[in-house]
Amino acid sequence: MKYCFKNLSIVSLCYNKNSFMKISFLLYPTHNVKVNEDSSFWMMLELQKRGHEVSYFESKDLFWADAAPRAYAASARLNAQKGYLPSPLSKHPVNLAGVDCIFIRKEPPFDADYLYALQLLENIRDTVFVLNDPAGIAVCNEKLFSLRFKKYAPESFVTENPERARAFIASLKAKVIVKPLNEKGGVGIVATSCGDRNLASLLHSATHSGREKVIIQRFVSADRYGDKRIIILNGEPLGAFLRRPPRHDFRANLSTGGSMHKAPLTAWDKKLVCEMAPLLLKHGLYFVGIDVIGRYLTEVNVTSPAGIPELHSLNKLRLEKKVADFIERRLGL
Repeated sequence: MKYCFKNLSIVSLCYNKNSFMKISFLLYPTHNVKVNEDSSFWMMLELQKRGHEVSYFESKDLFWADAAPRAYAASARLNAQKGYLPSPLSKHPVNLAGVDCIFIRKEPPFDADYLYALQLLENIRDTVFVLNDPAGIAVCNEKLFSLRFKKYAPESFVTENPERARAFIASLKAKVIVKPLNEKGGVGIVATSCGDRNLASLLHSATHSGREKVIIQRFVSADRYGDKRIIILNGEPLGAFLRRPPRHDFRANLSTGGSMHKAPLTAWDKKLVCEMAPLLLKHGLYFVGIDVIGRYLTEVNVTSPAGIPELHSLNKLRLEKKVADFIERRLGL
């Protein structure tokens, strides 16, 4: 069966229509968040503007009691200039089985705490719309999921064994990057080659002396091509922008000093997303950011993909409105 965007219909949950919905966000600490860098803030603000009841909590606030996952949640107080405002009220316990939607936006590292949060929320996914799907996030590691799309992935090797890693790098006879599997924002990523005198030490450090797996990939230059972020909603590309590395670094992540630039959605980009869409939707991955360097898919961001304020700054797009529209339609509002 050929999949195209027009075939990717939205299926609504059985839902008793109300004028508003209760939606709670699983977030990261918000006290130092800058609104011009935070996609979650703009989605929450848009939902709140529409009259929906918005709250948020962190994984440390999540617990299980009386046959349901619960959380000590804060009611969202949001200001477009000042960001997340302190709440005059203390966090209050919320039965998450009683909300209409939970939006998982917890950032990596993907550790045991992250996994336990997903496992708790998985228990209510049949009655509460949870996006992205907890099982989908757990299965689709952001660094490894790109390997499912073999023709788009750079040559890759995954191991915790430093000697095997060094043998693979030697066989390529080319520059490579070494990435941890559980981090974000370029954290822990290094570039190296078989001629690097520090290679043995670097691999022992990256694998924690053979205890943690890493992914090693042929180096693709973001200096040459830029690192394109493509935002996907319900299997359809909404927009893209390009990131370029600073002079002092090979990484183009904005958090490491990269700069952002306008970029079109090309026919090749749309074809890639169209090929990815069925598998993304199969795993309940509705809001996704993919990273492309040249013609290589390097990462599939499913935990807390960014890009909404960036695309507004560059192209005056208001993607948070599309996300809010999607959630409302999904719930039958």
